[in-house]
Amino acid sequence: SRLTNAQKQALRGELDAKVPVTELAKKYGVSRRTIYNLKNRWDERLPQSRSKVLTVRVSAEDMERLDALARALDLSRADTARRVLLYAAGVYHIEPPEAGEIEALTKEVSAIGRNVNPAVRAMNAAVQRGQKIPRLQLDQLGHQLHEITRHNEKTRSLMIRRAQQQRTHIDQVLAV
Repeated sequence: SRLTNAQKQALRGELDAKVPVTELAKKYGVSRRTIYNLKNRWDERLPQSRSKVLTVRVSAEDMERLDALARALDLSRADTARRVLLYAAGVYHIEPPEAGEIEALTKEVSAIGRNVNPAVRAMNAAVQRGQKIPRLQLDQLGHQLHEITRHNEKTRSLMIRRAQQQRTHIDQVLAV
C-alpha cells in the first residue's frame, strides 16, 4: 500500500525517534523494505538489493562483541555484521559522527554566501558609480565573512579530528 505525504512525514519523525522498523511496518501496513527504501531516500543513499545470503559461524564471545557493537551503533545484528564485513573489505565506510555537523556547517556557509554575493555586487556597482558604501553595510559584510571563516575553521577541525581517529583505528586493526 502507498503512504500519503502526511504518513511519510510522521514515519520520518518516528524513525528519527528510533522507533523499530518492524513496529513501523506493522503500524503503516507496509513492508520493512518499504520503510528502509524511504529511509535510504531520505538519507540520500540509494537502496541496495540484498538478494544473496551469507551464513557465518562465530564463537559465543565474538557474538557478544558483535551484539555490543550493534547496541553501541543502535543497529540490528545483521546491519552491524554487514557494515563490519563491508568496511573490512573496503566497500563500506562507516559514517563518522561528525558528518552531520559538517553538513550543517556547510549549509550555514552556503546560506551566508547567498547573502554575501549580492551585497558585494551591489557594493561594487555603487563604487563604480562613485558612491560611498555606508559603514553599516561594510560592518555587516565583515561580520558575515567572519562567520564563514569561523565555520570553515570548525569544519577543518572536525575533519582533522576524524582523520586522526581513523588513523588510530587503522593502527589498532593492523596491530591486531
